[in-house]
Amino acid sequence: MRKGYHIDLSDLHAQCEANYHRLMRLFPAYEQESRCVFETGEVSVVLEVTARDRYTTDMRLLYQGVLSDFGTNSYFDLRLYHDAGMAEVVHCSTSRRFEARYRYPNPDMLQRDEKFQQNRFAAELMEFCLNNGRSVEAVLPEPDQPSP
Repeated sequence: MRKGYHIDLSDLHAQCEANYHRLMRLFPAYEQESRCVFETGEVSVVLEVTARDRYTTDMRLLYQGVLSDFGTNSYFDLRLYHDAGMAEVVHCSTSRRFEARYRYPNPDMLQRDEKFQQNRFAAELMEFCLNNGRSVEAVLPEPDQPSP
């Protein structure tokens, strides 16, 4: 008898925890600012806060350039759970809201572990920014202006 697909919840949670920590390193001022932009070569990645609540923050991770084979404005919607220290992809511009698992085959040809794969792709994009990206915002004051 063939075994069905089972969600590996510990792997998914580990991925979501790592994504939360990546986001905190990329955008530590998310509580005060609404937008953070990274660029490297022809690739641009924008982190934008779309909603703030007591225990959660919603962000959009927009990627443009060479990576955006899915269209000019490809993005992930992420939900950060501050009490749990997790961030998960809740929506992707190339598909609808994710289910925990899918029957295979299905009309949209989504993989059984589509949710995990989208979270992993978001992680790879964030790692790319951490390793290669430069923030577009000025970090140091202009030479003509005194430091605070």
